[in-house]
Amino acid sequence: MAQNQMDILMPKLHDICLAIINEVKNLRSAVSCAAMATLGDMYVHLQRAMDSEVEGTARVLLHKASEANNFIRQAANFALGHMVQSCTPTRVMNALLVGGLSHRNAAVRSCTAQYLERLAKVMGMARLLSGKKDLTDRFLIAVSKLAVDPAQEVRHHGRNILRNVATKMWDKFAPRKERESLREVISKVNLKERT
Repeated sequence: MAQNQMDILMPKLHDICLAIINEVKNLRSAVSCAAMATLGDMYVHLQRAMDSEVEGTARVLLHKASEANNFIRQAANFALGHMVQSCTPTRVMNALLVGGLSHRNAAVRSCTAQYLERLAKVMGMARLLSGKKDLTDRFLIAVSKLAVDPAQEVRHHGRNILRNVATKMWDKFAPRKERESLREVISKVNLKERT
């Protein structure tokens, strides 16, 4: 329907998303997974038209991505991946930060960190660090919080993003002759972290 009947869907998009969110919360795993697949399809086909619904849908998807059932986690990750790829990056970043950055559950924070890392690749570090104060500040504060999180998987994603930020900043501000030695330092830090 999202692909072929947009004219019918768009006037009632908010109500439809609320109904789908309720089905994502359904205790029947098949119903919940079908609802998450529907959200994924809506992200793909409606793209920026889903921006107004990103925050509400992301919150419920992040919660589902932390469940023990692998089947449900895969469906939530499928939908979140499509959200990151298809919707406006600043809206997605805001939804991820609001929905999962300070969540009590480490699995939700880990999922948030994973999709922030993916979003950083989609947006590109240059855009994230472009100097738009609100965007850059919120992103850097979130990444620094993730990099020191008590949960190891959250820290892993946060540190990956920090590494990419540092590399971009060095490429921008460090003298050319020192860039290679800085890359070697990063490589050594990476090796130490893996052992």
